[in-house]
This record gives sequence, structure tokens and C-alpha cells, in this order.
Amino acid sequence: MEHYQIGQTVRVEFWKYPAEKLHYWWEAQVCELREEGVLVYMPTGFLFHHVSKNRVLRVQHQAYVAFFVGRWYSGGPDLDAEGKVLEYYWNIQSPPHFEPGRIWQYDLEIDIKCRADHRCQTFDLEEFAAKAPLYPTEWVEQATRAVEQVQRHMRRQQWPVRPPGQGRAWLERV
Repeated sequence: MEHYQIGQTVRVEFWKYPAEKLHYWWEAQVCELREEGVLVYMPTGFLFHHVSKNRVLRVQHQAYVAFFVGRWYSGGPDLDAEGKVLEYYWNIQSPPHFEPGRIWQYDLEIDIKCRADHRCQTFDLEEFAAKAPLYPTEWVEQATRAVEQVQRHMRRQQWPVRPPGQGRAWLERV
């Protein structure tokens, strides 16, 4: 994590494979550095640039996302104005590349959302199945394993998961 300092702004990018196209990106502030990864923070009103859908959205909640060294997922809590967890959002992805001013990875379609009470649901398995023949075999195996790893991560309340709270309705996503 020698590339980063607390308070530094980084650009977070998710790419599509094999097209090598930028899928979406946003800017975030580095707020915690650990041997296992980097935690970034986005304040209420941050801009989410969804390049694939040609849209820029102003996000109406704050969020944290942890990017882990060598892991096939990233994610963290979305919070309301008082800091209460709205939900957790996890991306299944290739392991992140940590570069000066930038964190990037390949999006592997599968997303996992978990309510504040830690009940989780997996999304976009059909999209993953359709794209799987285009991915290296190892990526398919690792992405499949990562789904269970995220669920275990939530059960164990590992960093940056907070203790369970009251479950709410899912947030609207692009």
C-alpha cells in the first residue's frame, strides 16, 4: 500500500474483459490502509460515472469500499447521513491493481448485496454465466469461490463490516 496516503484522492475503475473497456469509475478518498488492503470513502453527493450506460449519477448516500490484496471481491457499507448502514454492496472482480492515484480491476458481473442485518442476496449470475466462456478458467473458478468468501466475510463481520443493524429495503442501483 506504499502508493497511498490517508486523505489522498484515488480514481477507482472497473473494466470489462475481454473488451478492455472502462465500465464505470468514481473518485474516492483513502481513509484506511492495512496490510490486507485499502479502504476508500465517498461522501454523500459523490459522482458515479457509468461509462457503459453513458450516465453520471450523483449518489445520495455516503459509502466505504474495501479493496483487498489478492482477493476476488471488494465492497463495504453504504451509509445514511447519520452513519447507519443502509446496505453492503460487494463486487466480484479480478484482484485489484494498486497503482499511484488509481485502483482498477475487471468486473466479473456477479454482485452481492447484504442488508444491514447481514442477510445477503447474489445478483447477476445469468450475466456471469453468459460471459464465463470469455474469461480465463481460473477467473471463473475464483469468481465462483468469491461468492462464498463474501458470505463468510459478512458472517464473521470482517473489516469493514459493522455489527448487524435493522434490515431495510434495497437501495436503487444503476
